[in-house]
Amino acid sequence: MTARKETATDVVVPTADTQPYLIGIRHHSPALAVAVPRLLDAADAEVVCVELPTDFQPWLPYLADPRTVAPVALSGAHQDGRLELYPLADFSPELAAIRWARERGAEVVCCDLPLADRAWSCGPPDGTAVDADELWDRTVEALAPGSAPEAVRRAALAFGRALRDDTAAHTGIGAGDLAREAHMRRTLAARGQ
Repeated sequence: MTARKETATDVVVPTADTQPYLIGIRHHSPALAVAVPRLLDAADAEVVCVELPTDFQPWLPYLADPRTVAPVALSGAHQDGRLELYPLADFSPELAAIRWARERGAEVVCCDLPLADRAWSCGPPDGTAVDADELWDRTVEALAPGSAPEAVRRAALAFGRALRDDTAAHTGIGAGDLAREAHMRRTLAARGQ
């Protein structure tokens, strides 16, 4: 069994003017869980794309249901016996986005690769020169209290860019990540974004 890796992830919000509004997040981030609803309000989002496997689309109404009390988890099994676990808590920005969409009548789309896609087995290259947990805590979580939601969003996006640049410079972007990104771009393109 593998738990969802703590990495920078994204919530993409196609706005009314059809330009995606990117909110860089980290799976368990109190700072972003607080900021996401206000950012989505400001974007006046009609559709919210969350970085969850497309297989979980049918489960979103259950996550969004007000009777669902966190912590909760989604899991999926592969034919080869691997089990993927996606824990969600009140401090999960994805769950905050899903709940926000329910309250506002916005659509939510799971935009990541299906769990059966072979790209999931292409793990990231080994090693990075950055302690991602410490960097996230110093550049986003520690600075978030009292900051405007947009400042938190920009800090999260800057973190994601720094981590990606470091990974590209030291080990290269993994084939699995590239496949996931391509799938997410196709999802947005299919929605006219």
